[in-house]
Amino acid sequence: MLYFNREKFFDISRKDVLNPAMTPIWDDMGIGVAVVDANGVCEYMNPIQRNADGFSRIDVMGEHITKLYVPHELRCIPTIECLRKGKPILRKSYFYKTTNNYLASTVSDFFPLFDHGKKDGVIAFTIWTGTTSLMDNKSKSGKSSTPKGKLYSYYTFESIVGQDESLCEVLEEARAAAKSPSHVMIWGESGTGKEVFAQAIHAESNRCDKPFIAENCAAIPENLLEAILFGTAKGAYTDAADKPGLFEEANGGTLLLDELNSMPLGLQAKLLRVLQEKRVRRLGSRTEIPIDVRVISILNEAPLNAVGQGILRSDLFYRLAVVGIAVPPLRHRKKDIPLLARTFIERSEQNQGNEPVGVDPEIVKMFLEYDWPGNIRELLHVIEGSLALLGDKTSISCSSLPRHFREACKGRSPASLNPPETLSDSNEIPMRGKDFFDYNGIKRNAVVPLKSCVQEYETQCIRNVLNVTGGNVAKAARILQITGAGLRYKIKQYNIEID
Repeated sequence: MLYFNREKFFDISRKDVLNPAMTPIWDDMGIGVAVVDANGVCEYMNPIQRNADGFSRIDVMGEHITKLYVPHELRCIPTIECLRKGKPILRKSYFYKTTNNYLASTVSDFFPLFDHGKKDGVIAFTIWTGTTSLMDNKSKSGKSSTPKGKLYSYYTFESIVGQDESLCEVLEEARAAAKSPSHVMIWGESGTGKEVFAQAIHAESNRCDKPFIAENCAAIPENLLEAILFGTAKGAYTDAADKPGLFEEANGGTLLLDELNSMPLGLQAKLLRVLQEKRVRRLGSRTEIPIDVRVISILNEAPLNAVGQGILRSDLFYRLAVVGIAVPPLRHRKKDIPLLARTFIERSEQNQGNEPVGVDPEIVKMFLEYDWPGNIRELLHVIEGSLALLGDKTSISCSSLPRHFREACKGRSPASLNPPETLSDSNEIPMRGKDFFDYNGIKRNAVVPLKSCVQEYETQCIRNVLNVTGGNVAKAARILQITGAGLRYKIKQYNIEID
């Protein structure tokens, strides 16, 4: 790594730096290099820097630096600050956002350039770049003021692509929620980008420089989830050690609880107490620790529907859904599909450095007619698969589409997977007196949710196998081809009695 002091750069001008003999050197360097003139206009950026900032397919030459970068924490872009002061800025760590919707943290060196004593520009060397808060603002002691391992949000509201009225309305609500200290609940179908909204809310809030920690409540058994959320004290159980939970680690920031409706009801009650008291007690400890955490919760179904099914406590719903945001499915904002497809193509790693890729008109029509049960995630999957099969072509055609997608479009089978908007009287199916709500919280004529059907089927299967094994859980787990711990969790979840 090259380091320079002000004296060495005093008589070096942009003409010297951008000499044709120097360009190959900058191009081949293993760090990012960028040069701007005295007016802040970009005159050079090497491939490393362009790739790091997502500018591989964007011509940055001749663009003013303020049109390429937006500081996330600082009032002034370091390049402009170096140009104004005329002094080097070394090992500067800061967050920035590009106009290409990249949010990153970086450590860079900035050196002023002079032409016979007159300010002539700035050359910047990027030492490190990433998307986490590994390089945070320094405290007075010189140590990082942020605990190791804390992640910051990667997405911002600028990362959300779309112009449809339904999306714009939700974006307006989310931006307003970001300025509020209240808890937020986000719901919508799988693949609609709920976590993107959650990260964007954190990035725009006054907690943006604090930790953003996410946890999926459906991925961890109840006994482990409690320890992960609230922490443990030494001696709480065998080999237990003093360990902070996610609430302590997210103190001052945001905790994202994904698939909240999968959290066991007993743990929901403990979570409610923590939220009400703003204090957390580690497992096995009698000491309560004060916390300041904003919770953003995510559900894959309407919360009123989850409350009606008895899988989400109503008091927890009222506590967490101070602000409620319903993310619309892709089939309700089809005007955004061409824009999303074009954006995914531009951002794809498979398309970096290649000729621009288009989409045949017949494929655009196919996209608009398709119902997208997997929503934006499915569209991204189709685009990535198409680019992988593109070969030497410069436009996505029917032959480059993934085979399963072509077959789905021919049979229109995915459309049948979507719940109907309205039901006739002859199609109504009772749900044992419980109401059903759609994703916008609107009461509908009831149909049995798929999740309830799956639970009933699993319960019956487990009971049958336990009867065969005489209540032996280990044998039953082997027959069902799941782990013993997983079977015990389901037995407890479904309140199955063992004879």
